[in-house]
Amino acid sequence: MTTIDSLTELTATLETWNKIKGSAVDPVPHLKKIAELVEKETEAYFKRDPDPFDDRHPGRADPDCSLGHLLKAIFKNENFMDALTGPYISNSREENETHTVVCRLLLDCMPGLETSAVFQENEVLVSTLFQWAESASEPLRSYATGLLAGAMECSDVAGNFKDNNAVLVPIMLQRLKTLKNEMIEMGKNDVNHKATKIQENTARPFSIFALSKKDDSKKLDDQVQCAGISQTENDASHPKMHNINVDCSNSSWAEMEPYIIGSYQMFPLEVHMKQRLILQYLAPMGEYQEFLGHIFEHRAMDLIFQYIDLKKNKDVRLAFDALRYLASLLCHKKFVVDFLENNGIQRLLLVYRPSVAATGVSMCLYYLAYFEDAMERVCSSLPLCVLNDLVRYILWLLECSHESGRCHAIMSFSLAFQFRVILDLFDKENGLRRLYNVLSTQPVMNLEMDFESLLEDEVFTSRQAIRHTCVALKKYFEIHLIIKANSIRRSHARSEGFTPAADISQQKAFKYNADFLSECMDTMLEFTPVKTHWPPISTFEELGGIQLLLQLVAMAMDWSYYAGKTDTIHSALDVLAVCAVTPSVELKLCDSVSLPDNVSSPSVSILLGVADSEVSTDPEVQKAALGVIINCVCGPLYMLGGRFIGSSSKRRSSVRSGESVVSKMWQTFRANNGVMVLLKVLMTKTPITDADEIRALACRALLGLSRSETIRQILSKLPLFNKGQLQYLTREPILQDKRLEHVKFCKYGTELMEKVSGKKTDISEMSLESIRRSSVVAQTQITYNEKELLQIIHTHLLSNGLNESASALQREANLPRAITPPTVSQPEGVGLYHSPGVGTSVTTLNCTSKLPRHTTTTSQPLASTSCINHVTEFSSSHDNRPSCSSPPPTGSLGPIKVNILSSKTPKTPGNVRTAASLKTPYKQLHTSESRPFTKNDNSGGSLEKIVKEYLRKQHALCKNPVTTVPSFSLFSPHQCPDPRLRNSAPCNITARWQRKMLYTPSGGYEGAKLDRKFIFTRFKSFQTYQDTEEDGCFSCCSFSQCEKYLMLGTYVGQLKLFNLNTQEEVQSYNCHDSPLTSLQQSRDTRLILTSSSSSWGSPMSSLWTMDSFFERRHSFSEDHHVEFSKQTQDQIIGTKDETARIYDVQTGNILMTLFDPEKNQQLCSQPSYI
Repeated sequence: MTTIDSLTELTATLETWNKIKGSAVDPVPHLKKIAELVEKETEAYFKRDPDPFDDRHPGRADPDCSLGHLLKAIFKNENFMDALTGPYISNSREENETHTVVCRLLLDCMPGLETSAVFQENEVLVSTLFQWAESASEPLRSYATGLLAGAMECSDVAGNFKDNNAVLVPIMLQRLKTLKNEMIEMGKNDVNHKATKIQENTARPFSIFALSKKDDSKKLDDQVQCAGISQTENDASHPKMHNINVDCSNSSWAEMEPYIIGSYQMFPLEVHMKQRLILQYLAPMGEYQEFLGHIFEHRAMDLIFQYIDLKKNKDVRLAFDALRYLASLLCHKKFVVDFLENNGIQRLLLVYRPSVAATGVSMCLYYLAYFEDAMERVCSSLPLCVLNDLVRYILWLLECSHESGRCHAIMSFSLAFQFRVILDLFDKENGLRRLYNVLSTQPVMNLEMDFESLLEDEVFTSRQAIRHTCVALKKYFEIHLIIKANSIRRSHARSEGFTPAADISQQKAFKYNADFLSECMDTMLEFTPVKTHWPPISTFEELGGIQLLLQLVAMAMDWSYYAGKTDTIHSALDVLAVCAVTPSVELKLCDSVSLPDNVSSPSVSILLGVADSEVSTDPEVQKAALGVIINCVCGPLYMLGGRFIGSSSKRRSSVRSGESVVSKMWQTFRANNGVMVLLKVLMTKTPITDADEIRALACRALLGLSRSETIRQILSKLPLFNKGQLQYLTREPILQDKRLEHVKFCKYGTELMEKVSGKKTDISEMSLESIRRSSVVAQTQITYNEKELLQIIHTHLLSNGLNESASALQREANLPRAITPPTVSQPEGVGLYHSPGVGTSVTTLNCTSKLPRHTTTTSQPLASTSCINHVTEFSSSHDNRPSCSSPPPTGSLGPIKVNILSSKTPKTPGNVRTAASLKTPYKQLHTSESRPFTKNDNSGGSLEKIVKEYLRKQHALCKNPVTTVPSFSLFSPHQCPDPRLRNSAPCNITARWQRKMLYTPSGGYEGAKLDRKFIFTRFKSFQTYQDTEEDGCFSCCSFSQCEKYLMLGTYVGQLKLFNLNTQEEVQSYNCHDSPLTSLQQSRDTRLILTSSSSSWGSPMSSLWTMDSFFERRHSFSEDHHVEFSKQTQDQIIGTKDETARIYDVQTGNILMTLFDPEKNQQLCSQPSYI
């Protein structure tokens, strides 16, 4: 009746507004009336205790609520909504009552608004809200802050107004401090007022009996105790849990409601509501790293601790908003460390439950569990009693009334199970039963439920809870499996006299992968006794968890349009795979399972149906189902009869035959066409990325079944074995990247052929050496120089006339300018293109000296250059590859198809915030479940995969491939080194020379070859320079002081400079008319001495300047050889025959003349400074 009255009154008010629209009548009274109606129904809606994290339209969250009907009626009037977000906001720049009422009404309508559609395309509105939130008067300032909170939920809007947020965030934090102090003062006044009122006998007749005989200062605390709220000591190291026992309380709901649900009052605006609106704005801002400095500067953590303490803050909704802000801040590791050092966990555990704030605690605990370092700090630093209270709190959240709290609690456990101390406390509190209850009580798991009567949102929410629960169960059983397998290994090590491995740490996170889990399962299968009692498995089996998971797998196969379908089935099958290592669970899998519509199906039939490629199209689900089948049929035939006691050397455990359990599994699989299904899976070729691994798993399952004589006879009559189909499958992998999985398939195939035929078999003439080589190639990590690939792309772009693209690539990738990579061609049956020959790459270094220009006169100016560009040259040659014992794969490299399955995942601290794509001004009322995700086959693989495949095929052609190889080159062929013999000569010349005394004459095998190689490397030509002129010849050479250039003198008297890196001629100068005999440059590179040999040339020697101009400075006509002094280089010594002269560099004057008569006029006399 109330809904009809409110809706009727709203409709009448909207009709009145339509009539006065555009007239001079003031719309404020009508807007106030609509706001009062919405606020009234919002208060009623909150009293129904909705999920505080549920951001759906109230009409979808609770179809019977009045608020949803009112919001629908408002949003249907598009003119009214356009006026609220348009003219009413921008009609005046000055604040007025219309602005206040409009902001109040928009804030009331926020639960149903699609904020991205309202704010993302209306920057004027957002800018106005920022201005009002910063400097307007109350209550407009607070209303604008609340609207900005909704706008900042859109990451695009927050990014566009990043500068505005940088200004507003510190203002809001400072304003929050002021309001908190105001709230504390108001609280003190309320305490005095309530104490006086209680003494005067209030409206509660018998409230006086609830007062204690203690002093008057504790009267309020005693009254809170009567409300059912247990008081807590201030010892932060050991907090007591706060519980509100609603059923056993003698307090009225009016006293308990503020601590459980809270209230909603938008007018008049109280101090609690102002703080709530500020916290709602700060919550989305807390995730951004840029504002973290303001958080620490204004001590936001102390404010949050004040708000979540419900002994000081009586508004539970304010505490929830503070916890939501805290959760966003826990995305930052620095804040997490500070939070833990200030006893943050203990303060969270003090939050009352049940309450709305307790649901906010669930999100904080999930964010803490998300960071492994934070959880490691929690487990190592907190006392065990606090950790026990933490586990109890999360277990209570598993049974709370809010779905978001349950999901956050489940995901917290799934992340925290890797810490053994949390796992032990979880088992101590019987947590597995509560986790099972979450799964079994979901509406979609009720076999008698009429699923058509469920709303789509209810179905989606239930499936999401099942998905998270299955992931948590998977983590739980995997960690228990690792602990159990490690315990068995340690027991065996002690019984055999070895030192056992270290036990799993209690406080450290345990890391593992799929291969390690497989090893643990094999250990359990081998050493698990027939009558074992493994508490996790036994408890789960007694609860009926095995049958429940099988029902879930069968029912989830029909969950259409649900993105989490794959994760749910995969996790459930992984749990079954761990449980299947025990014989009791294997026997359970031989029974039938009840399904909806009074249908019963064998458990094995469900597993085979999921493993069938036609029934299940997801490869991960197929592999998980095959894993369960392998654990069922590949168990040992003989097991220990009793419990395993590995530490006792005098144990008496009779070895009983486990063949009865395994034989029953074999018969069950054969009765349900398990052999035919596995043979069908064995022939699968899709999806191409997982087909090799699926074939290997199916072959292993067939190998386990082949131990049965009956099944072995069936297999021997099939074409797979008697017509060579298995040999054909082992020739090459379906995808060349999956060679390692193909090696496993060949191994299982060989054993399967031996088991069926009863004799040694060599599949496809495949030797163990070829299998070893394939395994080595599959395990090799392929790396290459990415710049070489970019150089090839650059050349390809140039060859196709894409010069601008090539230039952009060269500029961005910093490629050398002169790129001439070798021509590559596509080989037959190898891959992308042929292996190029060995390339020689020479790169210049930066040179800071000044280089001269090419001139022909005596006075020649120089060009100043600060650096020389990097230049690279490549030389190609044909690839003469040695023959290989194994032929290369035939056929060209086909396109690689990758199946992509998108799934919906819950929000985590690492997720990227995305804006909503819905552009309607209100939230949609249809289901949140997405349309089906179809599998798209990518027509072409990535370039990196193609290149790596090409290089891997090169590696496969090596005679002796090795696992650890250097980086491959796209310009030179790859060749692994040949294995060295025991009598091979050492590569080191010194060691080889010493061994020549023992292994004559060359120091070992191929020693002479290594000697010739050593001599060649020391005397081979590094670079060759030729004169560009015809019949030109060089007569002398010298290196420049910067060691970047080679100076060469010619027979015609020219001086030429060549770049050592590019081998190109840089400059040329005419110095003499006769051949140059010597060149020497000064250390400061400004001077150079040249000498000529012929006497008819004038002058015979000269000093040249190389500063601004290249010109002759001094001539030495009487000397045929000159050089600088060794130390200061301020003198020059010149010689001719037996006479030596010392000159001054600056003036050219002769300082001293020396004569040596004993030289007897030898032309080769060249005196020098010592």
